[in-house]
Amino acid sequence: MKATEIKFDDNFEMGVFSEYLNKEIRLCILDDLEASVEKLTDEYKEKIAYFVNNISQWYSAVCNSIISWSKDTYKIDAHLQDIELMCIFVLFEQNADELFGLGFRVEFDVEHGCGIKIKVNDGKYDIIEVGTGDVAFC
Repeated sequence: MKATEIKFDDNFEMGVFSEYLNKEIRLCILDDLEASVEKLTDEYKEKIAYFVNNISQWYSAVCNSIISWSKDTYKIDAHLQDIELMCIFVLFEQNADELFGLGFRVEFDVEHGCGIKIKVNDGKYDIIEVGTGDVAFC
């Protein structure tokens, strides 16, 4: 994905095809961010595109966090095939540090799903919260 391809619709969403996952994922910018109504800078779009394009660098760690969380929370053994990334939420303003929310469909809790907040620090991806789906956008 190129930064120039980032164009959110009136619902603050767009579809992004992930070759890594071989599926389309929703990319959403929260409507309560000022960025949702501002003209997006090239630098901001590049940060978003970089995160999406580098899914192979963070996806495994995120899935492992979900598996650990499911064991602690639900006392079950979840597996990779139980986890499906549905949406990437942009949670940061244009002048702020990068923070993303990840919304997953999970077989062990289809009703609530799983949400993760992940921060980008100097090219490293730090998982800062794991919980039910609302964690991804709250």
